[in-house]
Amino acid sequence: MYQEKIHEYIWSHREEMIEELKKLVSFPSVQQNVSEEYPYGKECADIFQYVKELYEANGFQTEADHPGGYLLSYLGDSEKSLGLFAHADVVAAGDDWVIGAPFSATEKDGFLIGRGVSDDKCAIVTSLYIMKMIKELKLPIQSKIVSFTGICEETGMQDIENYVKKHKAPDFALICDSEFPLYRGNKGMFQATAVSNIKFEDILDFHGGTSFNIILGKATVTLKNKDGLYDELKQKETKSVKVSLKDDKIILYAEGLSTHGAFPEGSLNAGFLLADVLCSCEKLSTSDRQQMEFIKELMGTSYGEALSIESTDPDFGKLTCTNGIVRVNDGAVSLVFDIRFGATTDPELLKEDLVSKFGEKNWEVSFSHTMATHVIPEDLPVIQACMKVYKNYTGDQTAKTLVNAGGTYGRHLPCAVEIGTMVRRPIPFSLPKGHGNLHQPDECLNIEGFLEATEMAMLMLLECDKLI
Repeated sequence: MYQEKIHEYIWSHREEMIEELKKLVSFPSVQQNVSEEYPYGKECADIFQYVKELYEANGFQTEADHPGGYLLSYLGDSEKSLGLFAHADVVAAGDDWVIGAPFSATEKDGFLIGRGVSDDKCAIVTSLYIMKMIKELKLPIQSKIVSFTGICEETGMQDIENYVKKHKAPDFALICDSEFPLYRGNKGMFQATAVSNIKFEDILDFHGGTSFNIILGKATVTLKNKDGLYDELKQKETKSVKVSLKDDKIILYAEGLSTHGAFPEGSLNAGFLLADVLCSCEKLSTSDRQQMEFIKELMGTSYGEALSIESTDPDFGKLTCTNGIVRVNDGAVSLVFDIRFGATTDPELLKEDLVSKFGEKNWEVSFSHTMATHVIPEDLPVIQACMKVYKNYTGDQTAKTLVNAGGTYGRHLPCAVEIGTMVRRPIPFSLPKGHGNLHQPDECLNIEGFLEATEMAMLMLLECDKLI
């Protein structure tokens, strides 16, 4: 009975919701320049303070845990609670934006383009306006609403880990950071850093990437200018791999196709392109060629084939093993991998296997950011209620619940689902391959789809309030 009022409220506030999102995008909230004063970086601290003041200006009580990296905003005082979870930090902007600047949101043909428009600053606006609707429309929700805004979701989720140590989690929560209809589980994951014990001879540097969970889109190798090496490399130059001289050193540069590490289909690792050229280069030292042959295998696959760790889970599908960062320190190359797996994989046994496989090549490997596989039952009443809202709203009666290869706050909460930040529509303007999605240049949000997502989230909370 309240759906018409909710719809009218959201569409009548369209312009101010979009303007608020544009303000949020203007904060370059990438975690960097971490210090004692700013444990998550000054840029993340700035947006943290802005969101706090935004909720307070709209009449909501807030609780700020600066060291913990999260903000809580409240409506109501019931013992039962419903949660809304969003994050204000973003991945690095990256290069090659063709529409506007990454931290100055551009509106075009019904879309908003900018870093964080869909991952995940739009969810802050959704959470705020859901709370405003409940208060201003006097919607019959009996539960306390807890809105969580974190600032280190993209860099390990220490914020949500700190939160659950100090607070009782909501009885049910929506994480607006995924896709519709809803996700009820996350793959397990960890970060693996592999370092060779064999130093390069002719290769002086090999670097690329800024985030372990974004497949390497650009990479550069610097080499000694040995007799005949430049000429041989020049003959191997392609559209994707360029060779040049600088300060009497050879520079080899490649561009691949980057995607989120959890969704590697269609990606092309730039480091693979470089390794592919170098491992067949006769003028390069034998040791360096052998190293590049192994690196080519590691970067050229996405499902663990190079390390013989392939596996498939009945719910979560294939294990993924993708590379996002390469560096050389003191002559030794290091590679950082994002590894994700289903419920049938034992992560500790997987780590032991990786230590053994890398050890055979005289490499060492270490692990961080381990997160267990998380899934909640499909037959829970709150799951069914959310699915009913989605089916009634979209008319898609065949929709089914999903499980997620990506990582969100949902894995840290006992009863939560992930829903979309927008109802997707085709982008009506031209973008290069590897542009437009989350973590890519020209990240896009369909504005009407965003408003529909906010409406569905509000309706889902109304239904779930009756069940907790």
